[in-house]
Amino acid sequence: MKILDFLEKSIAVIGIMAFGGSVLPLMLTGGDPLAGDLEAAGVTVFYGGIYVLLLAAIALRPAIAFQIPFASPALTAMIAFAFLTALWSLFPDVTLRRSIAFLFTTVFGIWLGLRFRFPEIMRLIVVGLSALMFVSFFMIFAMPEIGLDSAQHVGAWKGVFFQKNVTGRMMVWLILALVWLDWQKEQSRWVTRPLMLLAMLLIVMSRSGTGLITSILVSVALLSTTMLRGSIRNFAPTMALLLALLVIMVTAGATFWYDVLYALGRDPTLTGRTVLWEHIVHSVGERPLQGYGYAAYWFGFNGPGSSFTRDWGITSAHSGWLELTLDLGLVGVALVLALLCRLLFQGFFAARYGNSRPEAAWTFAVGCALLAVSVSESVFAERHSMNWVIATVAVVRLVQQSRWQRLLNDRAAERARLHGHAPAGMNPSGMGPAYATQSRGL
Repeated sequence: MKILDFLEKSIAVIGIMAFGGSVLPLMLTGGDPLAGDLEAAGVTVFYGGIYVLLLAAIALRPAIAFQIPFASPALTAMIAFAFLTALWSLFPDVTLRRSIAFLFTTVFGIWLGLRFRFPEIMRLIVVGLSALMFVSFFMIFAMPEIGLDSAQHVGAWKGVFFQKNVTGRMMVWLILALVWLDWQKEQSRWVTRPLMLLAMLLIVMSRSGTGLITSILVSVALLSTTMLRGSIRNFAPTMALLLALLVIMVTAGATFWYDVLYALGRDPTLTGRTVLWEHIVHSVGERPLQGYGYAAYWFGFNGPGSSFTRDWGITSAHSGWLELTLDLGLVGVALVLALLCRLLFQGFFAARYGNSRPEAAWTFAVGCALLAVSVSESVFAERHSMNWVIATVAVVRLVQQSRWQRLLNDRAAERARLHGHAPAGMNPSGMGPAYATQSRGL
């Protein structure tokens, strides 16, 4: 069994590295790492191999295989709808092919969430993303033609990743996992803290303003949940302070937005994003409900986004919500909103009242990060992306927590019924006061 466990963890780390947005798949298949052609024949074969490894890992645990379709109804609905959009897609064959990639990306996240204990998941994320971080430092100094940006942000450190903002996002997830392990004393601080410093260095040198702000945000969101667990006398002042800080930040940002943008290395057009968004909003208005087909809008040089693809090399809306509407329409937006609300609201209440509070705190922090990054980057329903893998893991863990808690409550209620009285800490319905409050809050 130890050999089997080692094989499963190895497959998990390989998947994390493969979905990390790096140029390694291109380099390993003999492609040009500067070309960025992720649909080259060699890369397609590479990811096909990843799919086979994932299927083999799932087949080793039949019990988990049967759980995957039911792990999260919203995730299953998104996968099914992505395939369904091929019926009206601009490029049906492209949508079908990329929907398969989306399917395996989501299944990989579900498998991670179901197969491993939560501390193990954090360690696997750290191992996979730390490996990409160390390869990044190697490329920055040994292969600067790949490791340094030579186009729009000359000299910015992007390491093994395709673009500096991808570097920032991957380091955010690495930092969040490291902070959780350090916070819960699940890993030696002589390991976590040096890795945090290296990840922060890479974010700063990549000049990823979004990555820097988000890494601070997720760390604060994670650690601040410790202040939510006391009595109402402690909880109310804490929430009042957090709300006051939020109001101050929003007010300052609205007043000094011009200076804030320049401090983050942005111009008032958000590096041309406002022009792009104006075009996309017009396109969304033409197909608001069903979208243009999953991952079809930016394909080729003849589609509605061809002018940006041809002249600017843009293949993304640089907005999670606009990209999602282009791909899956308002149906997809509704499904992602349901998932995001689960992460934020259920994660928040579970962090305050639940039995697995540290784990719930991590899912809440993930929700905060996705909400922040989605303003200027496409992070929802991505194929071959750790952004979506992380989101999937967080959702699956929350769903599992809810199911386990309901099972415990049902068993406690049954025991109470047989003994003719309610056990201590349970209300007459069999639900603990914490989760009764949580259900009212949701």
